[in-house]
Amino acid sequence: MDAQRPEKILVLMLRRIGDVLLTTPAVKALRKAFPEAVIDFLVEPPADQLLRAGPDISSVLRYDPSLAGSLRWILQIRRARYDWVVDFLGTPRTALLSFLSRARVRAGPAQVAHRWAYTHLLRQPPSACYNALEKIRLLGALGLSPDESDCLPELHVPEASQRFARDALAATFGGVERAQPLVGFVPGSRRPTRRWPPGHYAELGRLLRGRQGVKILVFWGPGERERASQVVSGIGAGAALSPPVANLMDLAGLLSACRIVVSNCNGPKHIAAACGVKTLTIHGSSDPACWNPPDPSRHPFIRLEKLQCIGCRLNRCPYGMECMNNLSPQAVSTAAENLLLGAPARCP
Repeated sequence: MDAQRPEKILVLMLRRIGDVLLTTPAVKALRKAFPEAVIDFLVEPPADQLLRAGPDISSVLRYDPSLAGSLRWILQIRRARYDWVVDFLGTPRTALLSFLSRARVRAGPAQVAHRWAYTHLLRQPPSACYNALEKIRLLGALGLSPDESDCLPELHVPEASQRFARDALAATFGGVERAQPLVGFVPGSRRPTRRWPPGHYAELGRLLRGRQGVKILVFWGPGERERASQVVSGIGAGAALSPPVANLMDLAGLLSACRIVVSNCNGPKHIAAACGVKTLTIHGSSDPACWNPPDPSRHPFIRLEKLQCIGCRLNRCPYGMECMNNLSPQAVSTAAENLLLGAPARCP
């Protein structure tokens, strides 16, 4: 590899809220390696709302995925004359942006068919690890020895979003007393094989309300309101839908108000974890080794370990969604109560 230190670096991770957040520790590792460099982050909306220019990121660049926008970005990237382009997404579009950048170092995933676009291939570690840590380790392909000790994303909620959350909770619940903790439920996921049934969430809510006296805020995103409403109506008293949010930082403000968040494997879970909130993640097809922070005391997971197909990574299930349907609310309630009370959670 060219030993010349880069003066300008472009990081590509265009989409998926969780994936964008999980890229930020690698950006921090790049900043530690090159403290004087310009490091820009190219991302599609709305995930750009989670990023702010600061010590690690010089500029947050908002990518326009339309055809005209893509052409403009090709020209803009070429004019910027980046020394390095690090493509963590590896789609045909980002590979083309990397190739046409004319950067002397173009790094991208080794496993994709369009790896011809890159001068340096980022090879996945032989064993599964937390996605943010994996991205840091991928930088070894660039001749770096990155710091792996700081692999957890961090999200600082601005005062305006904190105030929005306080006002919204006051209107929804009349405020949340310290003695009556707020628990967040996130029952949605873009992949069907990652969705624990709404009826199970409802029973979990009734169990937690009866045993721990909690209030429950059920979060929802585009296309998920009906599912979230089923959970709220199934719980009854003490549960409410999360209010609509104008942006992802307002969502982070609401998640930050929760004592714990019980969630499927999805983007809001990563936001909650980045805000410092304890999370309990329900896993089925997804691999917790990849998607759970390596801190089981604050971020445990629960799944049916006895299933041979657990962690299959499939988007369609040939076995009737056993991993989701057969994971009992009683088992998840025990794990959630342990997290609330500070005890370690265990998988059934």
